[in-house]
Amino acid sequence: MDQVSTVQAPASSLRLTEHPLQRCGAWAAAALAGCDRVEDVTAELLDGVVRQIVGDVVEAAIARPDTGAYDWWKVLFALYPNSKPTHAKREKDRTALTREMVQLFLPDDAEGAERTCTFCGQQCAMLWAKSTLPMFDSIRSLNTLPPGTTGWPVCRGCRVALWALPYGAGLTAGSATVLMCDIPQVERQFTARNVRRAGQIRQLGFNGLPAMAGPEAVTLEALREYAADTPAATSLWMFKNDNQEPWLRVSGTRTGVARFVHRMLADPDCAKGWRDLCRVLKRRDRQGRTAVDGATVAARLLFDREGEQPDRLPRELWAQSGDWEKVSRLTRVRWRALCRLYAEVMYEMDPDRLEPVAELLASWIAQESHRGRFNDYCRAAGSGYQLHRLLMTTSASLRLRGVPQKALDATTLTDLLANGSKGWLDRALLFFEVSAKLDAKRVPIGAKKNDSDDESEGEIGFGKTSDDEVEEYA
Repeated sequence: MDQVSTVQAPASSLRLTEHPLQRCGAWAAAALAGCDRVEDVTAELLDGVVRQIVGDVVEAAIARPDTGAYDWWKVLFALYPNSKPTHAKREKDRTALTREMVQLFLPDDAEGAERTCTFCGQQCAMLWAKSTLPMFDSIRSLNTLPPGTTGWPVCRGCRVALWALPYGAGLTAGSATVLMCDIPQVERQFTARNVRRAGQIRQLGFNGLPAMAGPEAVTLEALREYAADTPAATSLWMFKNDNQEPWLRVSGTRTGVARFVHRMLADPDCAKGWRDLCRVLKRRDRQGRTAVDGATVAARLLFDREGEQPDRLPRELWAQSGDWEKVSRLTRVRWRALCRLYAEVMYEMDPDRLEPVAELLASWIAQESHRGRFNDYCRAAGSGYQLHRLLMTTSASLRLRGVPQKALDATTLTDLLANGSKGWLDRALLFFEVSAKLDAKRVPIGAKKNDSDDESEGEIGFGKTSDDEVEEYA
């Protein structure tokens, strides 16, 4: 009986760590190698990734300013501003640049590997500093390296990952965005999409790109596909590492966002309300081209930013609904459904508990069939103190006229009038409940806007835009 020997490919040093930049680069390297998993990248495949990175860097370094490859140089300059291929006085000799780049990714010498990799913990011998590491030392920071060293220990796999980073990040000419998520498939889809886009940048440049959604919209699309049954949190790191001064902005979604997105798209009113919001938020330039993609701007509302108040989606829906001259009744109905679903999913709140308060205000506004009282309510709606005063006035006015009133729950009133995000969310919900009551009572407040105006076709998905939409998200 013949025996067939099986030869296994040599193991790769590429590993997936918890550092956002290395993690994005590791996923990108796997995508460049044609692998679905980072652990499937063999040493031979990693060599192929190195050859592509070196070739693309050298091509970008010697490219003419009017080419797509030169736009890739801009990307590299924003991430590795002190490296030799991006330096203003770089030598534009292909052979010399190739030799310089190859030196960066040489395998670790087993005999000299006396240090532990900063990222993955493997033994390594090479030290890297700001000239080759993205987003490390600020120009205003001194002595940030370990005492007695000239750089951070970085193994070959992590060195490759950190230069594969721009392939897997959401890019502009001056910044990059990477994704962290509890579900690996979400990260993989985000990275794979950006790897395809990076190829287009190198070929066509940024001006020649087809329309692309921003990283927030791409993240929501991946959450919709992979996290409907397993809610997961995400973080987006947008950063710039040029020589002027590095900066970093972090935003993220809570675990409930994935379930909210899934349920939103399954509900016809909510899905159409999201589409209406995307259309309202889209902006065009003077030539009529889309300057700001509404789908990405809407997606950002589901991301919490450091130092800013959360729950921006209901705030935006409330702000957009304030002018009844511009928003039709049908759109308000859809945005009410969207706001109610958000409160239910994200906070397990029952919007119906606000019904007695909404009835009280709507009855008071309906006594004068004009916009004056509605404007009084709108002015008070944003402040717990002002709303409290208005509710006291309203209750007294209706009582004097003998209008029956429902009892108001003390706990509900406390939540409604509270400071902070919960109070704001309750007041946003109340606005839509009052609007629904006024519609039911047929109170004429705004000019009649044809509901058919809101029936234009548009994409409901997150990661898709029409051919003329150009995203500028930095």
